[in-house]
Amino acid sequence: MDAARSISQVTILIPAYGAADKLRVCLRSLANHVPRCCPIFVLDDGTPDDSIEVCCQQEAMDNLTYVRSKQNRGFVATCNWGWNDAAPAETDILLLNSDTEVTAGFLEEMLRVLYSFERHGVVTPRSNNATIYSVPLRAPDVCPEESFLIWQEMRAELPVFNVMPTAVGFCMLIKAVVLERFGLFDEIYSPGYNEENDFVCRINLHGYSAVVANQAFVFHYESSTFGSRRATLEADHRQILISRYPEYAQKISTYLEFELDPVEKFGILRRKHRPRVLYDLFHLPAKHSGSSEFALSLLRDLFTQTQDIWDLFVGVSEEARFFSGDLNGYRLFDDRPGSEMVFDVAFKPCQIFTWAEFKRMNRLSPRLSFVLQDIIAVRSDYLGYMDRKTIFAKTIELADQIYTISRYTHADAQAYFGRGFPSKTIHHGTNAGLTSSESMKGEYVLLVGNSFAHKGVKEAVKYLTDVGPVYVLGGDKPLEVVPEHIQWVTSGKLTRGFVRELYAKASVVVYPSHYEGYGLPIAEGLALGKTVVALDSDLNREIACSIKNDNLILVKSLRDLHAVVSDRLHISGGASAALPLNVRRWSDVARDYAEGLQELLGRPLNAAKMRSRSECIRLLHSAGHL
Repeated sequence: MDAARSISQVTILIPAYGAADKLRVCLRSLANHVPRCCPIFVLDDGTPDDSIEVCCQQEAMDNLTYVRSKQNRGFVATCNWGWNDAAPAETDILLLNSDTEVTAGFLEEMLRVLYSFERHGVVTPRSNNATIYSVPLRAPDVCPEESFLIWQEMRAELPVFNVMPTAVGFCMLIKAVVLERFGLFDEIYSPGYNEENDFVCRINLHGYSAVVANQAFVFHYESSTFGSRRATLEADHRQILISRYPEYAQKISTYLEFELDPVEKFGILRRKHRPRVLYDLFHLPAKHSGSSEFALSLLRDLFTQTQDIWDLFVGVSEEARFFSGDLNGYRLFDDRPGSEMVFDVAFKPCQIFTWAEFKRMNRLSPRLSFVLQDIIAVRSDYLGYMDRKTIFAKTIELADQIYTISRYTHADAQAYFGRGFPSKTIHHGTNAGLTSSESMKGEYVLLVGNSFAHKGVKEAVKYLTDVGPVYVLGGDKPLEVVPEHIQWVTSGKLTRGFVRELYAKASVVVYPSHYEGYGLPIAEGLALGKTVVALDSDLNREIACSIKNDNLILVKSLRDLHAVVSDRLHISGGASAALPLNVRRWSDVARDYAEGLQELLGRPLNAAKMRSRSECIRLLHSAGHL
């Protein structure tokens, strides 16, 4: 602060019209928290009775002066009158509404912020009721006392000040030099509304900024001074403001979308409430896959296990109607425009593929958690695009919590990106084999995969042409002719029940994938007592070690499929083996995720990471990527 400035060089102007009871609260708070060297003027704007004068006499403050206007000027003109005719020359002016209550140290802190840099022209404190200065933001039902408690909790995580797009007139400390050069309010806005916005825009033309003193708090018990005229005044005066300063609307929206400190943005979550968890399924396309099976199976048991401690919402897009039968009974959240719901944690049961997904999660929650299933989308170049490597690397860096579905996935990502990161590995589960109807005699070999090259389906078919009936649960049937005993069943649009029946009737399950994060078909087949044949890989050895089941056979090459599958069919005669006892169920998986997410909910918010994510999104937006 400029050493030459002190509270004695601040003049407090309080426009008042009626409401003496509110003024009394204001004056008593000033008496408690403002030194006697600071002059205070109550500007009575022609109140019809003597209630304001009596109030001032009763408070009997040495530094208080009461002045009365003969006519009702309105708020704007009264402020100008007080500045021109009452305030001592060359003093900073604190405009303070009569329906306010100040708190300890507010003026010292506002003055410190005002003079911390030359270009700070006007300062407003935090409050319970002050539009974009309110704590918490967008919470009109929060009582003043709760607002103050939330501010006390937040203040240590906020900077000393932030530059703001405007000020709020309930409490504004303005530099003397700014008043000298640019005056105060334009009385075209009389009796009130938008005068402070015009003032800030006017001084901003010359490089002066409005700033918020984050460590200062003033209660505002707003009264409807303008009654039924309020809506008309707001609309008419806004038209004047926008015609003069067309940048105003844009800078407010830009501030709220990109510049608002995330600590402040998510202040509403500091209210006492049941934790709200967003289960983010916005990414799911309208087809069944291993990813959708995992997401929907985990959701079912996670909801059951946490419904008494969380409010779980399922984020869905229009395409999610495909899964409507699986989503019955859940709270659905479609993120419609205008929704202001925020969540304590946003959890996505797969990796983040697009910047738009990352932006949405960051907008909806201060804590981000996701499951890294695999990195084939960057390992195989034909699947990727320019931004995907950056998206994967950056979201891994900026997430609060990452899960991997195998130790192999974690190691693969660390090797590919050349850096370590913390994660918790939780293997998939299955509920296959829980009913007797699923333990049927095998009728065919089931070959599982899809049309992606790394799934190895087309390659595997060549080695299974004469082992007997084969059902291929994969991508589209190839154009070339295949033997009649090989039936091609296109996956994606099939129901989960039909797919389960395909597994149940199989004698051997072949899973020829060259790359996976976790082979869910391996667990499904083993749970049904089937022989499962898969490639020998680090991942599949990890699965074999965790499940410990002799029905899992790993082959070095797909060329070995014919011999191994024929041998198993001969030994078993197509019958299912005994049900393994150590199959991991989805309820086990859900318990592990619930424990991890509960631990995340118990952590303090990571303000540095929240700000890094917001900064990343601002950069992406400015570069045209969002």
